[in-house]
Amino acid sequence: MEVNHDIYHDGKYTQTILNNMGDSVFVKDIHSNIVMVNDAFCKMVDLSRENIIGKTLAEMVTPEEREGFLKIDRQVLSEGIECIKEETMTVRGGEKRIISTRKSRFIDENGEKFLICVVRDITESKKAEETLHQNEAELRKIGATKDKLLSIIAHDLRSPFNNITMLSDMASNAITSNNLSQCKECLELIDTTTQNAICLLDNLLSWAKSQSGQIDIKFEKINLDQIVNETLELSRAIAKTKKISVSFTENKNIEVVSDPKVIKTIIRNLVSNAIKFTPSGGHINISTASNNEQIEVTVADNGVGMSQEDCQKLFNINSDHGRIGTAKEKGSGFGLILSKDLVEKIGGKIWADSTQGKGSEFKFTIPLRTETEEALS
Repeated sequence: MEVNHDIYHDGKYTQTILNNMGDSVFVKDIHSNIVMVNDAFCKMVDLSRENIIGKTLAEMVTPEEREGFLKIDRQVLSEGIECIKEETMTVRGGEKRIISTRKSRFIDENGEKFLICVVRDITESKKAEETLHQNEAELRKIGATKDKLLSIIAHDLRSPFNNITMLSDMASNAITSNNLSQCKECLELIDTTTQNAICLLDNLLSWAKSQSGQIDIKFEKINLDQIVNETLELSRAIAKTKKISVSFTENKNIEVVSDPKVIKTIIRNLVSNAIKFTPSGGHINISTASNNEQIEVTVADNGVGMSQEDCQKLFNINSDHGRIGTAKEKGSGFGLILSKDLVEKIGGKIWADSTQGKGSEFKFTIPLRTETEEALS
């Protein structure tokens, strides 16, 4: 087709000016045929000027984008209203770019209408903006986590040490008055309180490592029964102080490829939580079941239970679900939050089923893997 150059007095100088612009520029006639482009536009669409002049921009984009571009062209040419819009453009090779277009109408001395469009590729700035939003969200999450940790350190971790100090004074007075039974009781409580404090401190350290990406998951073949029994040694000692029995329904054929330390931490926290909310004389049972895809571990108790609404809040660090145990134990529910994080790191899921007044069941899964699969992951 014959190109109309009436829209400028000197094509050479106008082209030079356009080529020195950072943004992409093209000019269309009333039929949406391109009559002028600058170098920046040629680079953006990866086509030479000869392959662009005389064509419509619609030929360079997907059919889905085509009608949208032509509709705006017709509107601007007809009504003379400047249009500024952000849209997606597919360039050669299928790459999608986000562009900001500014289209306006120009009428020459002969009354012919032309469409002048300035295109700015804002893909990278949009990506940077999205990254900024994600970073802001992550910083808010980190801030909430930090506040939660400080709260736990200030209250939950301080409480057992205050108890130990009080129990030490009571034990000292019992010795002075030669009350050996009271002294023994105080020492047993000191031991239990100390173990609980150590457990909480371990949880805090594990959580800090997990959030900073420093936790090192090491998969190996393990006998699940053995791991559970080793974990329950300490738990039974703590449960004994509340006269709670802890049993384990063994399944000797279960072997998994997972991290033994992580599984011990998860079970320890779930049993500790069950002890806290089971009254004196209650019972806790740990059981395992397997299918072709995963192992399901259940920690069941006949304690106070909870509502389904409370069940939904248990594993959310931003929820205030710290409750008082049956023996007035204080806690923040932090062990459950850590357990969820660790379960997900080994590829499993965790949840709770409970009925108020009838006890709770906490369950988590361990994916079945082969050593070969894990070595390749």
